[in-house]
Amino acid sequence: MIRIVGLGSPFGDDRVGWRVIELLRGRLPDHIDLVALDRPGAALVNWMQGVDWLLLIDAISCDCEPGRIIRIDPAQPVAGLSAISSHGLDLAHSFKLAAALGSRPARIDLFGIAMNSLDGAELDPGVAAAAGRLARTLQEMMAAAPAPGRPADRSR
Repeated sequence: MIRIVGLGSPFGDDRVGWRVIELLRGRLPDHIDLVALDRPGAALVNWMQGVDWLLLIDAISCDCEPGRIIRIDPAQPVAGLSAISSHGLDLAHSFKLAAALGSRPARIDLFGIAMNSLDGAELDPGVAAAAGRLARTLQEMMAAAPAPGRPADRSR
């Protein structure tokens, strides 16, 4: 199973993960599960069960232009990820716990979108544009992903 999770909260640019999920609804094959979560913390491990490929999208705080999309490699040491996640989510701990429970997905892709502010009811224009760009990128990735029961095309 493929699951795309948008992490967020109702505060300013922190809702960008939710926005990406909104943009993807109705545009992906039915076998791809879309989930918007409000600050799941360690409960994120529950959302990994039965998943082969997990894609996580979250607002991040970094010293860069709002709207910058950063792909984070979970194979690298991820202890510092909690420092950039807008939720203080300790992804390294969640991944270790999922592995210990036998529920860590074989593939995990992490996408962060640099946020501007936690204030306001609307996304920063640069952050909103990045949500659209990431949604299009994920659509392309999922179009190339094999459906359940269909072997991957290894000719590429």
